[in-house]
Amino acid sequence: MSSVVLLLAELLLAVPGQVNLRLEPAEQVALAGENITIDLVASAALPKTITAVDAIITWDPSRLMLVNATLADFPPFVAGFLPDPDGINDDVMDGEALYTALAPLTMPGTVPPDLAVVTFEFKVLTSACVHLTPSSGMFGSTRVIGPVPGVEITGSIAGPVNVEVPTAWADLGGESPGTGGLIPHLSGEGILLDCDPVTLTLVDALPNTTTFFVMDVDTLNLPLFGGVLVPDLLFLTAFSSGPTGDFELSGPWPPGIPPGITVYFQMWFVDPGIFWGYSSSNAISGTTP
Repeated sequence: MSSVVLLLAELLLAVPGQVNLRLEPAEQVALAGENITIDLVASAALPKTITAVDAIITWDPSRLMLVNATLADFPPFVAGFLPDPDGINDDVMDGEALYTALAPLTMPGTVPPDLAVVTFEFKVLTSACVHLTPSSGMFGSTRVIGPVPGVEITGSIAGPVNVEVPTAWADLGGESPGTGGLIPHLSGEGILLDCDPVTLTLVDALPNTTTFFVMDVDTLNLPLFGGVLVPDLLFLTAFSSGPTGDFELSGPWPPGIPPGITVYFQMWFVDPGIFWGYSSSNAISGTTP
């Protein structure tokens, strides 16, 4: 059945059908700094004619950066982030954007088969979600328009796309218990991109004792004082563990470190309450994307 016949049939019947919208693929895995593409797809169980699609997408701009939107298989007439009365598209980089695709009446889109309306491209900064939002403001909505002007044939609007960035951090063990059996634990957070914030968090260390912070791009893996000294000794500094033994070290990741570099971290503590006289945290590694 041709698209013209479908158009005439729906015009005569004036009965709205149901066209579903979804973003796909629903799950993606990417490294920080890579670009991904997400398709807006229209589908229906029975043949339907589509003359317009509005889609509101939302995302966290601190986690994803919108790069581009490219018309896919939808018949082109007018398409893009058009001006709207709610001002959604005043800044399409702020985490919310309204994409509109219009087809000429003489050459509408049809489903089935599924129709890719537009392909969105994002740069991945860290794990995130992209949502297809039903509405925003007073006038903005995600909707499908059929051949009857103003008659919506919108069906279901699917859930978000999940974008996962594999963690840059790994727990390497090597810890040795301290006084009272407490085991100091070190963890890292941050995506290790130039100038991005990085935090090292320590818990369960002996309070108010000398702490040695060890960091290197190589490993030593030396059994020592009941634990394992994992990093080599490129960088070693000492400070106090503080009144609770829990603390954070934070700062920007230094610029200029190339991708694929692994840095190793560990903390050691003067601990007179145990046989060896020293306890240690686990070692962790962070790898630049």
